[in-house]
Amino acid sequence: MKITAIMPCRGRADQTITNVRRLLSTAGYAEWQLICMIDDDPIVDHAIMDADLPVWRATTPGRVGYWRCLKAATEHWPEFSHLINLANDLIPGQHWLRRAVEAYRKQFGDGDGLLGFNGDSHEIGHSCHFLISRELLDRYGGWPVWYDHAYGDTELCQRAIADRCYAKAPWALLFHNHYYFGAENNDAVYQEGARNVGQDAELYERRKRNGWQL
Repeated sequence: MKITAIMPCRGRADQTITNVRRLLSTAGYAEWQLICMIDDDPIVDHAIMDADLPVWRATTPGRVGYWRCLKAATEHWPEFSHLINLANDLIPGQHWLRRAVEAYRKQFGDGDGLLGFNGDSHEIGHSCHFLISRELLDRYGGWPVWYDHAYGDTELCQRAIADRCYAKAPWALLFHNHYYFGAENNDAVYQEGARNVGQDAELYERRKRNGWQL
């Protein structure tokens, strides 16, 4: 299983470097690559370059948002069979990736699936961050760029549950250190992402009623 993990990066330069180092040192799995997709933020871009981290990086010409960052990276590096959506506010548990791969193989074998990481404070049927086969993602229309920021993960999880190709790994831990879950860090990046949450919620309900069509 050849995996690329994509981390959209905007703001929080020091935190991003710390997160990347933790993710790399705790993964416990060799066949993967981390892509830092910098969303119109030269400060973060230079910080990653100066840190000389063993990651791939790319930049956007302007703010495109979380889902479009994932889409751009996925299209630019097409050789990976499985994808992970990350963020720069995660704290990984030991062997977070190895445990996810083991859980994926146990649940889906060589087939298509969506395997959620634990640590997002959601119940079993929702995972903010997950390991997904490229073929399954393509079947769902790719990364859900029709949302501004919220509800894309909700849609993908609900569709995978309906298709019986969803699971969540209790010991593959990516703690989502988000203010929504009690952290005191509601910064400008979070506020930017939450700007259109009501619009995203309405779009989600409309797509769900219409068989996931726009």
